[in-house]
Amino acid sequence: MKVSRASAYGLRALMYMVRHVTQLPATVEAVARTEGMPVDPLGKVLGRLARAGFIQLAHGREKGYVFARPPEEIAPRDLLEPLEGQLTFGDSTPAKHGCSERPEGRCESAEGAGSTGEVGALFEEATIVAAAWKDLERRFGATAQEAQPAKLQIKSLGSKRRPHSEEPRTTDV
Repeated sequence: MKVSRASAYGLRALMYMVRHVTQLPATVEAVARTEGMPVDPLGKVLGRLARAGFIQLAHGREKGYVFARPPEEIAPRDLLEPLEGQLTFGDSTPAKHGCSERPEGRCESAEGAGSTGEVGALFEEATIVAAAWKDLERRFGATAQEAQPAKLQIKSLGSKRRPHSEEPRTTDV
């Protein structure tokens, strides 16, 4: 499947939000920096996703985007219509070098738009959540179980001092 840069950016942004759900709202700058995307085009894509009802702008002290509906209910294919305008499916064989932009905005490079050929396969996943963890496996070789946040384990430093409350109090007068 060929996808535009806008679709690749939109999917990558929502997958970022799934993986960093404890750090929401997500700012355009944070997503762009982490996912390696330009800020201005990403901002436009997020605006389109907000108008389509997938995400919404958080108001108040913390600015950024949050999910407007549960990510478990969002299928990656649902993003295509608001971002592509029309659905076109075809061969997604990427070009070997560089990104040959076509007038309709399709990127055929494996490097362009965050590997749009590989990102295109993620649009086949059932939910954004499944796509987010599958993408992590593909990119870093981690299994979804390894990638999910582990519980904090606080270890004692093994101090030989007695706890503060047990120390005798002495006062020199």
